[in-house]
Amino acid sequence: MTDSRKLLIGAIIGATAAAAFATGASAHHSYVMFDRAKTTTIQGTVRAWEMTSPHSYLWVVVPKGAGAPEVWGMEGASVGQLQRAGVHKSEVKPGDKVNVMLHPLRDGRTGGQLISLTLGDTGRVVNFGGGGGEPGKPQANE
Repeated sequence: MTDSRKLLIGAIIGATAAAAFATGASAHHSYVMFDRAKTTTIQGTVRAWEMTSPHSYLWVVVPKGAGAPEVWGMEGASVGQLQRAGVHKSEVKPGDKVNVMLHPLRDGRTGGQLISLTLGDTGRVVNFGGGGGEPGKPQANE
């Protein structure tokens, strides 16, 4: 095989790989599953707060009267964004009472994109970057 042919094949393989990675990256950052035109507030108890890459996740148990409680799962800002904003994993602990603002899932499941939470015992507002301002900082209207 000639050098020019090897170069051409290498360029084709490289372009194909670059296109595949670009598609995956854009799919990862899609927010289409969240209804960003709606904001919902829930109150409950933190089950877990996962600061894992690429995003943080908050799990909250929400009481439903006489029925079984619901578990809500919400996606927040990236770990790096939160850490740069001064938000640490130790701020939100299992058992904490919280009020949570979120953009709900479009399909009606119990979850969404985390906007902010207010810790019940201290009143501290933690912003998670879900369309409500920079992570770690309160929204402008608060």
